[in-house]
Amino acid sequence: MEAPRALFAAAALIASGCFAADPFEETLDPVLPSRGAVVSEHPLATKAGLLVLDAGGNAADAAVATALALAVVYPQAGNLGGGGFALWVPRRGEPETIDFREMAPGKTEVARYLDEQGEVVAERSLVTPLAVGVPGSPLGLYQLYTRHGSGEFSFLKLCEPAIRLAEEGFAVDAWLARTLRRKSVRTLLSRDPGSRELFYPDGEALSEGDRLVQPALARTLSFLGLRGPRGFYEGPVALALLADLADADERFGAPAGATLMTSEDLSGYAAKVRPALRGVFRGHEVIGMGPPSSGGVALLQVLGILEGLPLDSARRNVREQISLGLVERPRVRAMGRIAADGEEETQLDWEGLDARQLHWWIEAMRRAFADRAVHLGDPDHHAVPVESLLSPEWIAERRVSIGSRADLGVAAWVEPPGDESTETTHLSVLDSDGNAVSLTTTLNGSFGSGIYVDQGGFLLNNELDDFSIQAGTPNMYGLVGAAANQLGPGKRPLSSMCPVVVRNQRGDVAMVLGAPGGPRIITAVTQVILRVLAYDQPLIDAIRAPRLHQQWRPESTRFERGWDERLIRDLETLHGQPVVEPTAAVFGSVQAIRVGLDGSVEAVSDPRRGGAAGYEGGDPEKPALVPD
Repeated sequence: MEAPRALFAAAALIASGCFAADPFEETLDPVLPSRGAVVSEHPLATKAGLLVLDAGGNAADAAVATALALAVVYPQAGNLGGGGFALWVPRRGEPETIDFREMAPGKTEVARYLDEQGEVVAERSLVTPLAVGVPGSPLGLYQLYTRHGSGEFSFLKLCEPAIRLAEEGFAVDAWLARTLRRKSVRTLLSRDPGSRELFYPDGEALSEGDRLVQPALARTLSFLGLRGPRGFYEGPVALALLADLADADERFGAPAGATLMTSEDLSGYAAKVRPALRGVFRGHEVIGMGPPSSGGVALLQVLGILEGLPLDSARRNVREQISLGLVERPRVRAMGRIAADGEEETQLDWEGLDARQLHWWIEAMRRAFADRAVHLGDPDHHAVPVESLLSPEWIAERRVSIGSRADLGVAAWVEPPGDESTETTHLSVLDSDGNAVSLTTTLNGSFGSGIYVDQGGFLLNNELDDFSIQAGTPNMYGLVGAAANQLGPGKRPLSSMCPVVVRNQRGDVAMVLGAPGGPRIITAVTQVILRVLAYDQPLIDAIRAPRLHQQWRPESTRFERGWDERLIRDLETLHGQPVVEPTAAVFGSVQAIRVGLDGSVEAVSDPRRGGAAGYEGGDPEKPALVPD
């Protein structure tokens, strides 16, 4: 094996403060970005962020405005009734993460989720009030504003674009219209009278071009802007939230009991400032989110394992074999169509990948997700062994354990004797001073629990399904968990959200990215970073390339459409990898910004969904078309 370019020990050591000197400490004058940029999953939300940048706001200001606008125009996942994570990386200085993940109410009991035989009743953690965690988004966005905003704007000013969109309405786009036509979504939203009336007026789903006006949400946003978090967690909005949970409980036969969530749960909610995880890959500093997000740990584990494998020589060998005519060049199609030029699916330049390298990718992911299932949870309630999981010894052990065949029985890290132990949305923002925000929020499932707060104008999450209600019982994404992520009062469920910022060797921001997609968030973000930093692909090609996904359980690896069938066949026959035939489903929706060494800026919204990128001083680009 080739020696790694940089010691991946930095992943744990920088995070724990054990480094004598930070290798990315300011040593050179920064190269400022040529312009700011915003990328999100809706062009109107991107526009809200751009307006703030144009008015002199920084990345934190623009991220808050963008996220609040998403709560209006992207109801599938944009939210006030959910939670998430924000990663702030200044031009120079220490990065910081804000954990505004939802919390289980204080009266939460596992027994409420079980039937008389002690088996989990799946519906209860998905669509009833038992699914709903105390929302964190309002307080988390407010903390991002107060801790890192420019100070040039009031919080109400940052709420104004969202208030205007809610009051005046906006035209439903093709993506929302298509989602509302799905039978499963109609069933979910029709259970609640308020959401049924909003999205299915006169019994018909909103169509593309229909105007969606949300006066109740406008009032809530105004309360929030004027009063800060108290405008949400106390007073009329809080009372409306609790009343609608009680009504929903009656509709479902009172599995929760009318007082499961209380006013004390709401007023006592706290967002947590936590240290960022920091590692090294290909001479770049990779900065991510620690627990209760599993994204940062899993990402750094996968990159650490692959850093020491001979990717470059394997890539050269493939190219040489193709040039000599010994093997045929694989055919790989880009995902999606681009509305700006009407381009159909196109052939991607092949970057020297073969089944052997994909086997390495899959086995690295398998090992990371095995550790995720056993060890990751809320760090305030469980001693998460982050340093051990990211230690150079464990990363090296994982790396050398990868053979030529799939290891389906791979186990998680074992504590040595005597030691102590699908619906999300992402936005990325860069300002012209070189500050960056990577921010992911979620309702968990599409439209969350479907429970709509009539007087508040927002949907509530079904985030408590992300807990391990019973060890070994998979959640809605097929993920299994253990005691580390056990459901309990006041706990935050484990998440796959993976906001990331990458710095170059000068210490300047080089990439800002993240994605929605449940556990596929981690593998989607990992593959984009790999393709850009290890395979030298342009950002747009790295995002449009087809993806694969492996999460330990189930054992099979899944693929998007676009992969060459010969590669998938070789994974089966040469490496023993169980695979699922490529699917029309998409794996994540990466929203990314890349900054060149010369300060040039490229912003890309994944064509798998209807998002849009935009640059300071301009309008958002046209979004991707809805696939046929």
